[in-house]
Amino acid sequence: MKKLNFLAICFTAICSFTQAQTYQNATPTAGAVATSKLGGCGANTQPGVEMNEIIVPIAGTIADPTKVTIDLGLVAPWLGDVTVDIIAPNGEGITLIRRLGASTLAACGSSKTFAAANLLSFNSANASPINVASAATPIPAGNYAPSYGTALYPTHNPVAMTTFLTGKAIAGKWRVILYDYGDGDLANLASWQITFAPGALLKSNEGGVFSNDISLQQNPVEDFLKLNVQKDFKNLVFEIFDASGKMIKKESMVNSRSDFNIDVRTLSPGIYLLVPIKDGERKQTIKFIKK
Repeated sequence: MKKLNFLAICFTAICSFTQAQTYQNATPTAGAVATSKLGGCGANTQPGVEMNEIIVPIAGTIADPTKVTIDLGLVAPWLGDVTVDIIAPNGEGITLIRRLGASTLAACGSSKTFAAANLLSFNSANASPINVASAATPIPAGNYAPSYGTALYPTHNPVAMTTFLTGKAIAGKWRVILYDYGDGDLANLASWQITFAPGALLKSNEGGVFSNDISLQQNPVEDFLKLNVQKDFKNLVFEIFDASGKMIKKESMVNSRSDFNIDVRTLSPGIYLLVPIKDGERKQTIKFIKK
């Protein structure tokens, strides 16, 4: 599989977290096309696969997923063949597009098209997926939620963007994987980009020290966060943030115990971020789910 170079653009001279930052790869992938095995579409094919990557060189943790946007410039003469996954630096994936219009395992899906100039913008605040039944062709540029056909194959990673992005460390390689499940028509990715708007990140890692000294013993949690600290400390503070980035709880520990419980019974069910500050140094952010 071909490895392509990346182009990173920071729309500020100092890459401050108070400014929007966009990282882009404008090198087109080669065309992906499936190989027919038992037929021409879906589960009857061996999918064609192409990959592209963006390296985000700055550190930070996503606190507000609505301020993170992924734009795709896709080219496909038969969009029902196409599936697109995004892989974060930690190896977790999300499917943004999956065989639109396909309702059965071997269906070919919608015969409408994607055009590179029509950027498809995916954001967790977007409520509407791509509606191939009513959309023009090529699919117009716009703001979309992850969009899936109803066929059970392929499964891939159909998760909510809020769940996928919240608490993600952004530094490292972000990958896009383009799959084509139809023979004869090539699909490719002309460009893609990730934008972090102001307020997207909980913090930067400018001078901070991240490690795995502190671990959460169970997740999801119902009543108490059970934490283990691997090394001694003089002062330890735990800050809890909700998904919007608002700090809602703070606990201080002043002695060198190794196990701690934090009462979270008053928290509403949802996703939260736990930020340990050990002897003045911020440690690796921990995402947890409150039942």
